[in-house]
Amino acid sequence: MFHPHYVTLKNGKAALIRYVEPADSRALIDHVNEVGAERVYISTERVAKSVDEEAEEIRRFDREFVLFLVAIIDGRLVGSSDVQKGRQTKRAHTGSFGIAIRKEARGIGLGRAMMEDSIRWARSVGIRKLSLTVFATNESAVALYRALGFVEEARLKDQVILDGQSVDELVMARWM
Repeated sequence: MFHPHYVTLKNGKAALIRYVEPADSRALIDHVNEVGAERVYISTERVAKSVDEEAEEIRRFDREFVLFLVAIIDGRLVGSSDVQKGRQTKRAHTGSFGIAIRKEARGIGLGRAMMEDSIRWARSVGIRKLSLTVFATNESAVALYRALGFVEEARLKDQVILDGQSVDELVMARWM
């Protein structure tokens, strides 16, 4: 079970971490588009859904299988993360994780806080293996994932092209 809460970050600011709500749709789309426009941190480059479509998708989330969090600092959505629990019986012990943090909120402990919340929730719903993918060039994210117990399970060679360069994508996982 997840409960919304505030965390104090390294810069002294407080961040509210809570479930995403349909009213967050516009801010969430803007957030993902801003991080995606950097082209080096997440696979999504631009959200193709309308605000209404995003809101409807958020309404349909089954909180038994999906933890979708947002982080708010000074009234601005600056972070999002999600865990999707396996729905098939054979995969019910697994979950996949994703995260996006805006530039101004990186390096101050927000990503770690959101990941720690996600790991706790994953354990609470019976996930025993949590997986993620990350571009190998995202060294700070890889270091954070390793610090939180994730290990590299696979390296997909030249999986993406970032700024004209071939980059490996890492598949990392943490057993609970």
